[in-house]
Amino acid sequence: MDDPAGEEREGVEPLSEDDYKKIQKVLETIQRSPYQYSAHVQCIDLLRRAFLTASGDKKQLLKELRDAREAMIETFPMVESLWLEWIEDEQSEAETFEERLKVMDLCTRAVTDQVASVILFKAYGDFVEAQHIYAAAGGNGSMSEDELNAFKEFFPSETVVDTYRQGAEATINDIANSHLLWDKYRELVMQDLSADPTAAKIEQVYNMYGDRLRVPHARIEDTWAAFSQFVTQYDNANYEKIMVTYNKIYSTAYAKNSEREIFELPLKREVESSKTPGTEEWRIWSEYLAWETSQPKKKLSERMASALYERCLLRFGEVAKVWEDYVFFLLEKGQNSMPKVISVLQRATRHCPWSGTLWAQQIVALEKGFKSFEEVSEVKHKATKTELLDLGGQGELLKVNIAWCGFLKRRAFGDDSAEEDLDMAEMGISEAVTESENGKFQDPDYRLQRILINFYTEAKKLERARTIWKELSKSKGTSYEFWLRYFSWECINGTKDAAGQLLKRAIQVKNLDWPEKILEVWSAHVEEFGSISDVEAMMVKHRRFAMDIAKRRAEEQEVLEQEQAETLAHQQAQQFTTAEHIEPTSAEQSKSKGSVKRPRSDAGDEAQPTPKKVKPESETAPAVVAPAVALVNQAPPTANQLVKRDRENTTIIVRGLPPGHPEVKVRQFFRDCGDIHSLKIIDEKDGSSATATVEFDSKESVLAAQTKDMKSIDGHVIEIQVGTGSTLYVTNFPPIANEAYIRNLFKDFGEIVDIRFPSLKYNTHRRFCYVQFSSAEAAHNATSLDGKQLGEKEHLVAKISAPNQKKERSSATADGREVYIRNIDFQAKEKDVRDIFEKYGKIEKVRLPPGPKKGTHKGYGFVVFESKESADASLETSSKMLKSRALEVSIAQVNPGKFKSGNAVDVARSMSPSVGPEDQSNGARDSPQPESSRPSFEQIKKKTLGIMNLADTVNDTRLRTLFEPFGPLRKVTLRPDHQGAIVEYENVADAGKASLAMEGSDLDGMKIEIGELADLMKRKPEKKITKGFQKKPATTLLVPPSVRNAAPRGGGGGQKRRAGLGFAGAMSKKDQKDPASSGDVEMKNADGPENKKAGRSNEDFKKMFLSSGN
Repeated sequence: MDDPAGEEREGVEPLSEDDYKKIQKVLETIQRSPYQYSAHVQCIDLLRRAFLTASGDKKQLLKELRDAREAMIETFPMVESLWLEWIEDEQSEAETFEERLKVMDLCTRAVTDQVASVILFKAYGDFVEAQHIYAAAGGNGSMSEDELNAFKEFFPSETVVDTYRQGAEATINDIANSHLLWDKYRELVMQDLSADPTAAKIEQVYNMYGDRLRVPHARIEDTWAAFSQFVTQYDNANYEKIMVTYNKIYSTAYAKNSEREIFELPLKREVESSKTPGTEEWRIWSEYLAWETSQPKKKLSERMASALYERCLLRFGEVAKVWEDYVFFLLEKGQNSMPKVISVLQRATRHCPWSGTLWAQQIVALEKGFKSFEEVSEVKHKATKTELLDLGGQGELLKVNIAWCGFLKRRAFGDDSAEEDLDMAEMGISEAVTESENGKFQDPDYRLQRILINFYTEAKKLERARTIWKELSKSKGTSYEFWLRYFSWECINGTKDAAGQLLKRAIQVKNLDWPEKILEVWSAHVEEFGSISDVEAMMVKHRRFAMDIAKRRAEEQEVLEQEQAETLAHQQAQQFTTAEHIEPTSAEQSKSKGSVKRPRSDAGDEAQPTPKKVKPESETAPAVVAPAVALVNQAPPTANQLVKRDRENTTIIVRGLPPGHPEVKVRQFFRDCGDIHSLKIIDEKDGSSATATVEFDSKESVLAAQTKDMKSIDGHVIEIQVGTGSTLYVTNFPPIANEAYIRNLFKDFGEIVDIRFPSLKYNTHRRFCYVQFSSAEAAHNATSLDGKQLGEKEHLVAKISAPNQKKERSSATADGREVYIRNIDFQAKEKDVRDIFEKYGKIEKVRLPPGPKKGTHKGYGFVVFESKESADASLETSSKMLKSRALEVSIAQVNPGKFKSGNAVDVARSMSPSVGPEDQSNGARDSPQPESSRPSFEQIKKKTLGIMNLADTVNDTRLRTLFEPFGPLRKVTLRPDHQGAIVEYENVADAGKASLAMEGSDLDGMKIEIGELADLMKRKPEKKITKGFQKKPATTLLVPPSVRNAAPRGGGGGQKRRAGLGFAGAMSKKDQKDPASSGDVEMKNADGPENKKAGRSNEDFKKMFLSSGN
């Protein structure tokens, strides 16, 4: 038989030995846990590759593949593509009459499961038509006469036409694709009419066109033209009259189609661009469905809305929300829709078996549709027998049990109920309550117990119901809602006195959440139903209860105010410690030394000494600078807040500009094309011309700019080329790499126009860049470096940048392939860890985050396996000894805070931007430091540098490379939110050397400044001007030096000068240039010597260096 999978086979790789091992492992996984969808899909994919690439007799392989598919479909539905592959595979091997009938049955199953699939219906029709043609050709001589006659009888032309008719009718409301079936159906009917024209057949065609023209569809204009030809050929005498009549039908449908094109056109682009639906496609579907289902009653079409839901489900069948919306749309706006609702829910629970909402709704729908107890019971059993419902959380299981128990209760008291129905209901509801109480699922609002109470109440078993209320009071007694429910039940089913006693008991519960409400209801109850004695007694107790409640509320308010005051004080302390350090008095210092523990030596962190107390408002208080964490805790702009940039498609490359051509003239030249986002000009090496890259705001601007191609600028004819495909996305290079490194790496492939590194402001772990070449060809050639090994572990990634094809990020942690190891002996090396874990499977990476000293680690680490199964198997090493410590091994969990913008951007002691802050519970040092040996804050302050004027693209590794030559580093902390970083040395002398050497150094085009932490924290984030012209800074008034340096009245402070050596004060290079200064100059604080220490001179530096042995 014809092989529809033949073309696909050409691009399939044969299975390797590892693939065959994977098949065995996957089959074992499915046998052990048959509810893993991904395992079924992987198994089918591997077996199909084996089938497609096999030679010779493939019947046995096809049987194994068929068994795998049947095993999957018992639990899960198949998506459209999997059904199509199954049909193609079976069709390719079907030779006998029976085998072909089985393919036909398979097609029927496929279109029953995916009722709206045009593709599957067309495959069905094409198969039947192929059999008809095969039979008409005599079976190619491979059949006996009896078999051939049977074949012709089973596949006549009428069957072919009827198959396409069924498909056309089932998908007629699919605006985008229904023409694929309807046009074929019309073609077959017209062939039959042409061969034997009769009045009945002509009438049938009129009815076909009438039905089709009433429905909006993408090819409606073609349908109208075809109808015109039909009328011309078969009823030309009445052409005008007929066309006028049918034009009214056509015009209405055409208008409806035009209304929907605003959704259909972008939807078509998204569907055609990717087999896997993405976020943009989901957005379009959501908006389209919301628009379609919110039409006014006169315009709303249930058929069109249902067809739209069915089309969406072909792409998002695993999204429970779409099914839920579909069902509730039918319930709310459908006409006589219960049979359809039941049908949809049956499919919905197969596609989303983890949705308790869908299962519960199916139980309700079956009850509403008067289905038998056996049918409802079977649905409940299907919902709860697997582990799939647990995936949605315990709340989903509760929803199913509530629907089931409600069904049992209503059935027990129905008009035709029997005694056994009561027993069954009591047993079923009690069982659900017991499961909830035993922790199988949570029922915080005790809804199942309330159903059981209602059951006993209706069955006149009041004491059993009251027993449940009493038991619930032990766990729900602090809720006023519980007591009001209990009270209401007792009022109806008990005595008024007993109900009142309940409220008195409730008022005396110590932690009752709203006693005032209970007191109010009790008072009203006694006044309405009590005697005069009861009212009098109530008034006395009411007063006492009210006083107790008032006292309790006052105590709670006092505690709340105290907590608020403590919180406020803590926030103020954080502001002072992070914004500007206020030196403690000597008394406070001595107190701090004796009582305050400092767990780690981190300047600028939370471990700083407590600042001075804040002065009262009556005194002059220093201005509080905004806390350093203000920007760090601010979330980065969202996709909706920023205009989405598409540099690759909104950039042009302009060649042949005059050398040295000013930027302003280029902007003026392209000003009428649209807004320019960014512009960069470089002169060619030969000096004869210049090349510019111009990024616009939109693709339309690029089209306008292309009209200026071959225009002349100052006698130079320019050439304009769209930048699409000329940009390379590069990552996984060494962390020390800068622009010069990247440029040197790619220099041989063509002219590099621009290199862009990402900002680290919101994520300091980013390590990638974009390299823009002057042509797409050069960029394509540069991809040859993809996979090149650059360092010990780095394998370069270099691909053509395509943001619109960006995939969701995946990671070993998210895949469950990474294990987290704690309590690693500090003497253990990476090889020791690898030796223990490699027996469980292939290891991709072992990572031990580096410790504070070179060659050490922090006592924990990570191992990334190639498969999740290997990671799971390795958990048995937990408690195993490695040198002197017992390992603690667990599956690494995704840390949602690691890359959140709200987190501090501390990358202390990290040797690579890709290594983030980790759990330090195992200790970052070889041994704990004695209290006496820990440095004081003043000592830390002197050996810590505040690095300012730093580009937000510089990572911590590059900083280490710059500052480590001056001495061992204690810590490096990036602060892109303040345009700088904090560098802490092991000793003061090294900090002094670095301060003198690095002040004014150039790093990525910016001059480094060295200063105090307070100076750093006052810096604002780097402002990048990427659009338009940079405004000139406003002219400032010249202030006489005497005014600028004057201390504020009332003594007290003023701003410190930026220091050079640590934070202790030193001469800046700006002051060294003063011609009045010579020799050893001592810098004094402008606030006066009486309050501030004198800064160190150059002579002090020399003495310090000599004393340190340098």
